[in-house]
Amino acid sequence: MNQPKRVLCIHDLAALGRASLSAILPTLAACGCQPVALPTALLSVHTGGLGQPTVSDLSTYGPQALEDYARLGEEFDCIYAGYLASEEQAALVERAFALWPKALRVVDPVMGDHGRIYSGLSEGVCQAMARLCSQAGLILPNSTEAAWLLGKPLDSAPADAHEARLWAQELADKFGCRVVLTGVPLNERQLANAWVQGEASGWLETPRCPQSYPGTGDLFAAAVTGGLLAGRSLENAVEKAADFVGKAVFATQAQDTAHGVWFEPLLPMLAPPPPPKTLNIVLVEPRIPQNTGNVARTCAATGARLHLVGPMGFTIDDKKLKRAGLDYWHLLDITYYKDLSEFFARNPGPFYYFTTKAPARYCDVQYPDGAYLVFGREDAGLPEDLLHDNKKWCVRLPMRADARSLNLSNTVAIGVYEVLRQWDFEGLLAEGHLRNYEWE
Repeated sequence: MNQPKRVLCIHDLAALGRASLSAILPTLAACGCQPVALPTALLSVHTGGLGQPTVSDLSTYGPQALEDYARLGEEFDCIYAGYLASEEQAALVERAFALWPKALRVVDPVMGDHGRIYSGLSEGVCQAMARLCSQAGLILPNSTEAAWLLGKPLDSAPADAHEARLWAQELADKFGCRVVLTGVPLNERQLANAWVQGEASGWLETPRCPQSYPGTGDLFAAAVTGGLLAGRSLENAVEKAADFVGKAVFATQAQDTAHGVWFEPLLPMLAPPPPPKTLNIVLVEPRIPQNTGNVARTCAATGARLHLVGPMGFTIDDKKLKRAGLDYWHLLDITYYKDLSEFFARNPGPFYYFTTKAPARYCDVQYPDGAYLVFGREDAGLPEDLLHDNKKWCVRLPMRADARSLNLSNTVAIGVYEVLRQWDFEGLLAEGHLRNYEWE
């Protein structure tokens, strides 16, 4: 398992109401990230319908926390900033950018909505937010914020999805970063999210809910950020985030708008897919290059890793070896070892030893992720002392009593496909097509 991507989240924290960090932290965690909260202020409730909050200013906490993380040598994969109430808070974000210059910089320039700038935000704060956008790798404004950033009238908005994409392109050109223009209302039934990444751009239309909920922008921006850090393209991250937020909105009872959308049951939607299972094939002291070439071809076609343990009866540049698996050699994940001692020192197992001397059948074993199927040399098999010490890990292919053994490459293929059958052939193409006809 890889270390989760770590995201430093510089936002305010509204304890009740599913907005700001209360929505952002679980969303990023569901995406497989490790969110680290750096609250700029603590609010008892959010400001979107639950009355006047009790507020605790954390202006001295932020700079000290940043220096603590820097002193400890902590690293962040992403710096993600949202609502900022003062120029000092904007300077805090700039300090984080300077301390971790390699981190992805995400700015959700929360300044206004519905054609107006939020009350309490000065012109200086808005200008500071624009400076942060110029340093960002991704910005996610709504149409009001985009209008302010582009110098357009605040009550203007894109007339359709095509114009939304043009606005997004203007923002990308001005700030030199990726852009997602969020929640552009097209009509009473549809919204658009337009995105730009380099020369690529597009938009996604989604259903529009008649009710308005606080915190949906935070959910969307966090889901896009988490998707990017999980390796998704910007287009795919936008699509996934829009689907998540849309389902959460429509799952929420209309009379409960002040408490935000009921996103918690839908968080599993954001989970990254589990890493593909790994199968390892081990050939110990193989003697015949054609056999090893055929095994290499099987490994390439199925995604299994190949381990070759010496001394071998041929060189790895043997023409017979390459000829047997020539078209597939570039697909191989292959590792070489000088002997069994080196192999066991570098690999954790579990190991399953295929031998005609085994007391158990290969198909009676449940093979876990990361299993190693170990095969001996064609003329002698695996060392008997190794087999004797690992009886419960030894398996055989049933065959007639008067037959000595199967061909090595055939045995490997049978073992590989038994494991893959147990894994439901995960990640492999399960159907084919005729060239000149269609299956009926």
